[in-house]
Amino acid sequence: MRRTAYVASPYGFAESTRHFYDQRLLPLVRAHVDVIDPWVVDLPPGDDPAQRWLALGDVHLAAIAERADLVVACLDQEPPDNGTVVEVAWAAAHGRPVVAYRGDQRQGGEEGLSYNLMIGAAVRRSGGVEVATLEDLDRALARLAA
Repeated sequence: MRRTAYVASPYGFAESTRHFYDQRLLPLVRAHVDVIDPWVVDLPPGDDPAQRWLALGDVHLAAIAERADLVVACLDQEPPDNGTVVEVAWAAAHGRPVVAYRGDQRQGGEEGLSYNLMIGAAVRRSGGVEVATLEDLDRALARLAA
């Protein structure tokens, strides 16, 4: 049975990153695992927009805890997207390995780190790995999907 990965990223927010997400990232991930794509989930019904957004957050976190075998987290940007960071921590807390991809060249954490030390700690404690290239992401997914 194929494993399933939740793909956490801010890439669906902007036209400038959607092409990368749809044409490069998702095909690479789908080569190894079935994908839970949070960008294709509709906003839950209701009259209060804030409550609808909160319900969508619940849907995403439930997908990680209940359906995902692992999480691919895209941590480009400086600092990394808050929602994606929460998804990393949630995955780690629920024993889902995180493959943290950061192709961004900027350093953003403590000296020598790509991002805040707590993000890296969550990735390591999850049993996952940090990668900096799509090639490394491909290799990490091959190992975790086996």
